[in-house]
Amino acid sequence: FLIAEVDSAVIDRSGEYPPRVVDGLRKLGAFGIKISKEYGGLGFTVSEYCRAMEMVGSYDANISALLSAHQSIGVPQPLKLFGTEEQKRKYLPRCAKGAISAFALTEPHVGSDPASLTTTVVKHGDGFLINGEKLWCTNGTLAELLVVMARNPETKRISTFVVETSAPGVKVEHRCRFMGLRALANGVISFKDVFVPRADLIGEEGGGLKIALITLNTGRLTLPAATAGVAKQCLDIMK
Repeated sequence: FLIAEVDSAVIDRSGEYPPRVVDGLRKLGAFGIKISKEYGGLGFTVSEYCRAMEMVGSYDANISALLSAHQSIGVPQPLKLFGTEEQKRKYLPRCAKGAISAFALTEPHVGSDPASLTTTVVKHGDGFLINGEKLWCTNGTLAELLVVMARNPETKRISTFVVETSAPGVKVEHRCRFMGLRALANGVISFKDVFVPRADLIGEEGGGLKIALITLNTGRLTLPAATAGVAKQCLDIMK
């Protein structure tokens, strides 16, 4: 598929993912590589998933970033580790079919210290209201679903939620552009009185920082896999 359909030079020049390529990845099941077959995915092990991402990374880094951010740190990973059965049945089949997801943790003034995030969440009726702004959300400009971390201003504890980008108050403020990954769908996303049902709280209320860090620890395995693929390709070219 990569050889037949993906033209990396065109992607670099345009700075966009061709819709036919994204649709082709959906048909292959590439957005559900490590989602279990029970929820419509391919059911690969983490080792098999890393091998697949090594292969993708050896051909096009933009594509590996798209797939990795979606299922390594996007909605599939925290739901796999901490989600309820109802959440898994609601969201994982969508993700496996190619409903792209993103991870919203970093903020303009909070980079490597996620414990200092300032996006707020307060209880509201049978759910929560989120307000704030997130930075460097890979896949954020394409995503249907977000994993969002926010802090209760009273308890100071952080919680994690699944948020639909179609929800009122969610807005992509800016598309971030980079020298290397030209097509990376990375953005600044704001949240203004965004209502999230209690059913979309991942894990326990106040347990979000742990969820975020564990998701990053396990999810980031595909980055070295993809870069190993790049290195091997460079060595093959040099032979």
